[in-house]
Amino acid sequence: MIPVLFLGLAYDFRWSVLWTDGHGGWILEGVLTTLKLSALGWVIACLLGIVFGAMRTAPVRIVRWAGAAYVEFFRSMPPIVLIVFTYLITLALLAGNERFDATELAPAVSIVALAAHSGAYQAEIVRAGILSVPESQREAAEAIGMTREQIMYNVTLPQMFRVSLPALGNEFASVIKDTSLLATVSILELTFIGVNLVSTLIQRGGNPDLVFVVWIEIAALYFVLTFAVSRILHTVERRYRVPGLEAPQL
Repeated sequence: MIPVLFLGLAYDFRWSVLWTDGHGGWILEGVLTTLKLSALGWVIACLLGIVFGAMRTAPVRIVRWAGAAYVEFFRSMPPIVLIVFTYLITLALLAGNERFDATELAPAVSIVALAAHSGAYQAEIVRAGILSVPESQREAAEAIGMTREQIMYNVTLPQMFRVSLPALGNEFASVIKDTSLLATVSILELTFIGVNLVSTLIQRGGNPDLVFVVWIEIAALYFVLTFAVSRILHTVERRYRVPGLEAPQL
């Protein structure tokens, strides 16, 4: 990417193109929407990951199988296929329904598909974190009369979270980048704004070189977002790190 930036400077590209003629408002909206979708998707994915990760370690075989089925299915499907499929299914189910606007609701539902895909990976992260907690701690909790649910909530999950935080943070960065796939269903996130901006510039007869300018700056914005999130999560990770206790390799 760096050589491309130097190439752009050499050709005297108009680096301010994204922030003139009202384009800055579009870009800001795209950045904010990307952050909102990333946060929402990651929270939903975390909840799914905790539920299905716990199911993957449950003593009941059928429960473990159900958790494994979820993980294997969603990990095997490309996220863009899940997004488009969810979008089309939502449109079909809401066709003719006067209570809901399918064209507005379908894109919003698509973030659930992205979260389900990320949740499958987070379920494996959670499973590894749960298995990293020493069995002796669970046995000690049982010896003092704690139930299985109390052990999971008070003993296992707090330690699992601290151990799994680096991997969960990496997954958050992945979700930020994967939100670009939501452009396929016309959600106004950063990539969709970039596509529309390029189309507008070309229609106005702008310099074709501006296409490089737009996408280089869009890429730079994604880098800033993911780098900032990574630094913040790295700080949290160092604060809550458990010395000598690391998550098993996935």
